[in-house]
Amino acid sequence: MDRVKRKGRWGKKKPRLEGKEAGSEHQQILPSEAQGHPRQQPKGHPPKPRRKIAKFLGVFHRNKEPQNVVHLTKTSKGFFELVQEGRFLEAYQSISTLAEEGQDCGPQYQAVAQSMWQVVQQALEGTGPSQELELKLKLQAVLTTVGWTQDKHQSREAGALQDGGVAPWAGQLEKLLRNDAEARVPTLGPKDQLDPYLEKLDKAVRQGLGSPRASRLGTCLWGVYRMYFQEVLLSRLSELTRSCGTNLKSCQVLYTWGKTNLFGHPGETLAKAPPTSQEPTVRHLLDPVMFVTWMSQMQKKLVGLIQEELEKHLERVLIWDRKKWAQCSHPTFLEIFQLLEESMNAVQPMGLPITSQVQAMVLETFSEFLKRYQAEAVHFLQQNAAAGAFPEVHVLANCCILRETWRELSQEHVQLAAKGPAVQGTIHVIEDHGRDHLLPRVRTLCQSQLRGHFGKKDKDLVRALQCLWQGLEGCPNMHSTPVYKRIMRSLHMVVFGEYIQALATHLRTLEPRKWEGLRVQVETDTRKLYNIFMKHGDLGLANLQEPIMGIFESSENKSRETVDDWLASFRDRFPGYLSMQDQPCCSVDLEEEIGVKGSSCRCCC
Repeated sequence: MDRVKRKGRWGKKKPRLEGKEAGSEHQQILPSEAQGHPRQQPKGHPPKPRRKIAKFLGVFHRNKEPQNVVHLTKTSKGFFELVQEGRFLEAYQSISTLAEEGQDCGPQYQAVAQSMWQVVQQALEGTGPSQELELKLKLQAVLTTVGWTQDKHQSREAGALQDGGVAPWAGQLEKLLRNDAEARVPTLGPKDQLDPYLEKLDKAVRQGLGSPRASRLGTCLWGVYRMYFQEVLLSRLSELTRSCGTNLKSCQVLYTWGKTNLFGHPGETLAKAPPTSQEPTVRHLLDPVMFVTWMSQMQKKLVGLIQEELEKHLERVLIWDRKKWAQCSHPTFLEIFQLLEESMNAVQPMGLPITSQVQAMVLETFSEFLKRYQAEAVHFLQQNAAAGAFPEVHVLANCCILRETWRELSQEHVQLAAKGPAVQGTIHVIEDHGRDHLLPRVRTLCQSQLRGHFGKKDKDLVRALQCLWQGLEGCPNMHSTPVYKRIMRSLHMVVFGEYIQALATHLRTLEPRKWEGLRVQVETDTRKLYNIFMKHGDLGLANLQEPIMGIFESSENKSRETVDDWLASFRDRFPGYLSMQDQPCCSVDLEEEIGVKGSSCRCCC
């Protein structure tokens, strides 16, 4: 028989039989072991088509082909003796000779297949040391025969030669290997817990890919079997990922397992394994390349779940802050740093690259939160504009917390510092809006309180601003910060400025001889105001009592001009306190004190 020139593969795939015809043929040819393990064979998942086994066996076939091909006839050595001895190629060739003569050789083909699959199954399950050499020779014969039949089948036109089911032999060998892998890698049961199941996977990998089995199967079959085993394991891990759903803790456990066992550093041992154990670890038996995509998907899922959890908590902080701002003495924004830090620490033990991804996500989430709060603050102030309290103080206190949060965060995670200017800029915009909203409200309250104030004992400017003082006292986190100092300085200028203007207006309406009657009241007012500012600020604010009382120390020839001179002297000594009605131009120094850049002076509103 002329030998057909073979290529480095098994040849083109032939369409497999489907339905009952394919099933009956496989059941006739494969032993029960080769048909899979019904207990663990997943339903609805037929074996995957061949991938690399043809390439493996093609190379093996070229290297291991017998030098002398024996062509047997009816009078040659007995067929069943050849099968029993594992000389499968010679047995196959003897059948081919009989088939060419028109004989029905279907049972003989099935006998060869049955014996070959039993040899493979024996190699998969193990054998005694005395049988190792014999088993290796028979496995070589199986590979050579399967490769030869593939070449033979391709050299004939379809239907030109009865092959008794030889065409699917390569696929049946693949199915046998894959079914064994499917049976050895456990599936996740409905009652299985994650940690015990991962331990089962560890054990299955060590037992399925252990070195004794590799030596029995040989290089070619072992490469194919290992590939199928890893595909099955990858399928189990993908199912496990889906079963974890949105459970963050389970996803963290699964990712940690994959990071350690699939991509661990050399020398790492499995958890709970004895340090001196010679048993191979999972990561030494698996090819990490097979699991790169899965790990990438796990990283993405894990980062997404952490982000969802963080965003949910930040949203709760906003809701609680909005509802309880006037009653809650403990600002809810103090929780933000802990939330951000916990999100980063959640993956700290997992190492790179997941930690860098989570840090970048936390930074982005915090930046988005600041933008959200910028809009939230505007709405919050508008909604509470008529409230008795001062919501602006609460917004300013929150900004101080946000700025301190970012400072601590960037100190602990230096790589975040580059985003500092953008973050600080957003916080500064929110502060400006809160301050610009606060000063006009305080000015309006002062003007209302001072209208008709002088000469009446039942009006007290300090008591009228009591809500403001309480708000400042309730924000200790803001005290001693640069923002607080600027705010107190601006409030000092607004309150005293309005008081001086109201006093000047009232003096102009009085006869000069009646001015002295206001001395005690003005002295009391200015002392109270200065004391309350020092209590809340202690910033070395100027004591304006002496220059204010100077109006009463003037000459006896008091007149309207005397008031104007007094105001001019005060304006020169303390620029920025008086509004436009008494001052032709708003002082630049006041703009600097208030901190409003690129806008008109708010004290003049």
